[in-house]
Amino acid sequence: MAKRSRSLWPRGRDLLTFDMENRIEILTVTAQETVEFAKRFALSLRQGTVLCLEGPLGSGKTTFVKGLAQGLGLKCSEQVKSPTFVLMHVYKSKIPVYHFDCYRLSSAEELENIGFEDFVNDPKAIVCVEWAEKAGELIPCHARHIHFELLDATRRRITVL
Repeated sequence: MAKRSRSLWPRGRDLLTFDMENRIEILTVTAQETVEFAKRFALSLRQGTVLCLEGPLGSGKTTFVKGLAQGLGLKCSEQVKSPTFVLMHVYKSKIPVYHFDCYRLSSAEELENIGFEDFVNDPKAIVCVEWAEKAGELIPCHARHIHFELLDATRRRITVL
């Protein structure tokens, strides 16, 4: 049986669930709700965590990283942008955040060429990988997967596995 919590949402909407496998599922209606959830989620992360962010374009992956970086102490969240064309951004927060976007990759070899394995094995950083499925076997087995699903024009389901 799933436990439900209303504590994250001041309007009392019952949108956050946990199940027996420690999976978290949340429905967000605004970008700000996604940011707020990610800020709180960031507080549960340890250095060395790798997060694989999977979902369609526009489903909230970069918005989630913005909130995560804020939760880790990034002062200027406006610098968080999708690294689609540059492949990677580094955000200097209390814990460094390495933000990858693999959307435009034609092969995982492109990640190998920039030292991806060194970044995902950095024990002092948090690594976020958008379109992680394109990185293939370069993703470490200890990575956590977060799925983003568009439900309609405004609602998104975020599932943390």
